[in-house]
Amino acid sequence: MPQEEKKTLQGQAKEVFVDVRNELIVQSANLYLVVRKVLMASLGAVALTAEEANEFVNRLVERGELAETDAQRLIGELRTQGRKQEEEASKAREELTRKASMALEESVETILHQFNAPDKAEIEELSRKIGVLNDKVTALTNRSAVQE
Repeated sequence: MPQEEKKTLQGQAKEVFVDVRNELIVQSANLYLVVRKVLMASLGAVALTAEEANEFVNRLVERGELAETDAQRLIGELRTQGRKQEEEASKAREELTRKASMALEESVETILHQFNAPDKAEIEELSRKIGVLNDKVTALTNRSAVQE
């Protein structure tokens, strides 16, 4: 294979891998932004709900529509519900992160497939074959050295 053609193939391979790397960076950034937005929205909703509930209970106490002890009990129940909602939101975030990671992984596989890049199983099979060939070459070399 002429040197110029070899450089061209190397250059093309390098460009492909740069493109794949850049796509991975973009996809990772998108995943990060989605997870961050979900996290911020859920934290904001929990904070807003807790604040509004406390204000509502305090207004009821001020109006005399609710006793102080009942208010404290109610606030305790609201906090308990808030913690449960927070746990559910955390589970939802984890599930979203897992799904986004899977989607990113599938995108990477698709990109690599489009560039006809070998997958892990193919690379392992080639490595195994190279090992077998290496063993045969070593055996032949040893046999040749013994005969001389």
